[in-house]
Amino acid sequence: MLRKWALGLVCSGIILGLMVIAQPKAVEPLAWQWAKAARLVPPPVAVLLELGLTDTEPSDWSGRLKLTGGRIVHREGYRFRDNDAIQGDSWSARSHRPIRLPKGQPALARLEGIDSVGIVFHLAELQPEAELTIEIPSRSPTKQTVRLSEVVAGRTAFLWNKAAALRLVTTTTPLVTEPTEDDFPAACYGPDGTLWLAYSAYRLRQPTRRVEAPGLREMPVHFRDFYIPEPADQLFVRYYREGKWSEPIAVTGPQEDLVRCAIAANAAGQIAIFYSARRHNQYDIYMRWLDPKQAAKPGQSTPTLSPEILVSEDSPGPDLGPVACTDQQGRIWVAWQSWDHAGKSSVRLCAYEKGKVVQLGRLATNPAANQWSPAIAAAADGRVAIAFDVYNGDYDVYIAVLDGTKISFHPIATSSKFEARPAIAWDTSGRLWIAYEEGTENWGKDFGAFDTEGQPLYASRSVRVVCWQDGQVFEPIAELPVSQVEAPKMPYELPASVRFERSPRYSHPRLGLDGRGRLWLSYRQKFGTRYSTHPGSYWLSYLRCFDGKSWSEPIELHHSCNLMDSRPVLLPHSDGGLLVVHNTDGRYTTPDKVGFDLYLSSLNLPGTLGTAELRPRSPGKKDLEAYRKEQEAVRRMREYQVRAGGKIYYLLRGEFHRHTEISWDGGPDGCLEDMFRYALDAVSFDWIGNGDHDNGAGREYTWWLTQKLSDAYHIPEVFTPMFTYERSVNYPHGHRNVMFARRGILTLPRLEEPDPQKRVGGVHADDAKMLYRYLRELGGICASHTSATNMGTDWRDHDPLVEPIVEIYQGDRMNYEYPDCPRAGYDPKSGKFPPQIGGWQPSGYINNALAKGYRLGFQASSDHWSTHISYFVALAEQRDREAILEAARKRHCYAATDNIILDVRSGTHIQGDEWETTQPVIFQVFVHGTALIKQVDVIRDSQVVATIALGKSEQHRFTWSDPKPERELHYYYFRVLQEDGELAWSSPMWVHYKR
Repeated sequence: MLRKWALGLVCSGIILGLMVIAQPKAVEPLAWQWAKAARLVPPPVAVLLELGLTDTEPSDWSGRLKLTGGRIVHREGYRFRDNDAIQGDSWSARSHRPIRLPKGQPALARLEGIDSVGIVFHLAELQPEAELTIEIPSRSPTKQTVRLSEVVAGRTAFLWNKAAALRLVTTTTPLVTEPTEDDFPAACYGPDGTLWLAYSAYRLRQPTRRVEAPGLREMPVHFRDFYIPEPADQLFVRYYREGKWSEPIAVTGPQEDLVRCAIAANAAGQIAIFYSARRHNQYDIYMRWLDPKQAAKPGQSTPTLSPEILVSEDSPGPDLGPVACTDQQGRIWVAWQSWDHAGKSSVRLCAYEKGKVVQLGRLATNPAANQWSPAIAAAADGRVAIAFDVYNGDYDVYIAVLDGTKISFHPIATSSKFEARPAIAWDTSGRLWIAYEEGTENWGKDFGAFDTEGQPLYASRSVRVVCWQDGQVFEPIAELPVSQVEAPKMPYELPASVRFERSPRYSHPRLGLDGRGRLWLSYRQKFGTRYSTHPGSYWLSYLRCFDGKSWSEPIELHHSCNLMDSRPVLLPHSDGGLLVVHNTDGRYTTPDKVGFDLYLSSLNLPGTLGTAELRPRSPGKKDLEAYRKEQEAVRRMREYQVRAGGKIYYLLRGEFHRHTEISWDGGPDGCLEDMFRYALDAVSFDWIGNGDHDNGAGREYTWWLTQKLSDAYHIPEVFTPMFTYERSVNYPHGHRNVMFARRGILTLPRLEEPDPQKRVGGVHADDAKMLYRYLRELGGICASHTSATNMGTDWRDHDPLVEPIVEIYQGDRMNYEYPDCPRAGYDPKSGKFPPQIGGWQPSGYINNALAKGYRLGFQASSDHWSTHISYFVALAEQRDREAILEAARKRHCYAATDNIILDVRSGTHIQGDEWETTQPVIFQVFVHGTALIKQVDVIRDSQVVATIALGKSEQHRFTWSDPKPERELHYYYFRVLQEDGELAWSSPMWVHYKR
């Protein structure tokens, strides 16, 4: 029988009293039984010898190693660069300076330190008394010996006064290492123990962009080759049986647009592959059945694939990120995030039995709250749990437990902190374990150079693990490390900024059970800075085992360096240990070979599962008053319409300078998903544009990820991601943010100048002119930012068709309106506070561009770290990409630091317009702020010619006319100042007075 559920959320009171926790009777989950049937060969043990941990200068760590009581079956370099090499049991290797460290900056070199180097050894047939003897001729003493029993148990052995270490890592082997960018793995066991893998593969169209885009030696004749709109994802399945992997089985064609996949097996051994694919401008969940018992053609061993089935057939919006599991009856469950026409997301679910849908539903919580990141798991007693997070002023974690036809909802973490991205696993005793990220309070709220009340998107970030049992939440007495990161404050001195970049943060937890029923946790840990690897910062996955009393030491998941948002799959290994399927891009472990590959890892630790030592934990509570007030301001702006000249304009709030982990200097900016979470939830934008540097230094795959998610989170008429990036060139050319309304346009590299004497800002003198040609041909625009800094411009180049706007204010730094303006910086040599952040180049102030006759509209955007204080308000005639781009082209926009309505008109003209008149011009101004309005400054030709002091109210309507125009051409704009210091700037309006 098909059951449809309308699922409501009721939060009951949480009992906080201490209780005795009985140890439930252990039951073996079905997936655990299937894992045992795999009969995988026990892998060797892997240890990492890491060298140069305390080096202050690059040093020689060449040496040799001897193992007694075992056999070395594999050796590989770890962070090998240049001439590092292995020769049998010997190696030649040096520690190095960070790979992107700029030359000639000794202070920065001291802060960045030295990169270690190492060798990974796979050891087999280890005896209890096995020892490693390591000889390094450059050290004193030259030899050190380590008993391996402690290392194999997960405890690190330090050598040469902690200058070197020998530690356990996962035993890792390549799984998919094709020329494609292989990513987003999903895995499961079948009933016969076959291990199944699904993954997406992206085919590079320009292989020279695998790591970063090379510079241009000459200006292109045309830019047609920069337009590659065709998708290039393909979904594959492979299986491991009888000691070998199958060839890849293509589930889709080679020109797909995919957002993650999931895979699960039913009791009959049929495999269900789920994936989010874009068809007809809509992302939906599709599936195909694969029957291992039936060959596609007679005489072939390739299993049969069913026709494609649309799973989310009645969904009006994007359907993304499927997750799947198999329950104890052998039925398959799938859940995913589903968006509706109103721009609200919920978790949908569907169950299959014997190939048919038997249950489906939607987890309906507060209808105004977006649900994210579903995770699903099945218990041995037949229950199925789905965990997810909900935005309600901040992110909270809930679980839904399905027991037959009944469903119950339970709050897990509902404090005022950032609590999101849950992972779940049922243990053999029937407890549900939940791991989630915990961030700061005021996530994504007011933060920047002039405002530090809120917190940036990726400040302190820790992983919490709790369990749910009998309707209550508990936590282990054993604690995990906690991230405590202090965000830098103005004037952003170098040591504080470096500390902020490299401070450890823990995120993206995953849970699983090993073959002995022990709970394992994996999480991502941040390391390094913008100089550490080719793509910048790096993240590694670590594994920790919980035996009921304590957590093991963190054990590195070898070949897990990658972007932050990496989600390994944790499965039981038939030898009693853990099996992990994961991805890497090699940025840290193999810096000379960067590209997305898949690996298979295994790990086992001695010990058994004991009684869990737990204590009650309260989900927490919060005050929602500030959130409700902000939502009222958002509603007010969305309902407001500017009616002028027979047209209606909507106030669409957004920005296009939002950095993420993809920027080489974006390590502290958070993952790409968080950019969309921030825009949709924390700031409730109507549109957003990614501001990563060349979408990741021109790297094609990160460009593809950005473009793809900008479509995936597009909700027509509600939320509109634009196709954007930052193109950075030093002063006097300047950094510019680029915007397109259409997808598929590659980022533009720099125009190289071979003669150092002729270089301007490190590039060819015509680099900006090339950018303008590219934008004209491909239909884009750009805007200079931080124009009066070393990232700015002296306005030597300008094209009014493609550079119609400028970033007047940046939340991360300052206002570049004119010297001494509100929120401006000062010449650092003057001794005045605050000093200009990013260098002092006064020729770049915007008043100088306007004095040259440039027509520039005003917008505000965030840049790094800053949140919630930069608003680019487009006065658009429609709620779509083309209308937003057209509003920018016409300068129909304004800048603000809060949700301030600023409507400036003169008859049929609106802000940004230019016109002729023979009559006195009357400006009609309406302001509705978020606090009491202190004053409105009237600015003519970059001079304040009137200050209108207003009564104590949040909204005012008035008119103003220039009593004495002095020239035939003047430009005017209005600057709003609230009592709380928040600002808004209308775009200039140019008036030609005909006498």
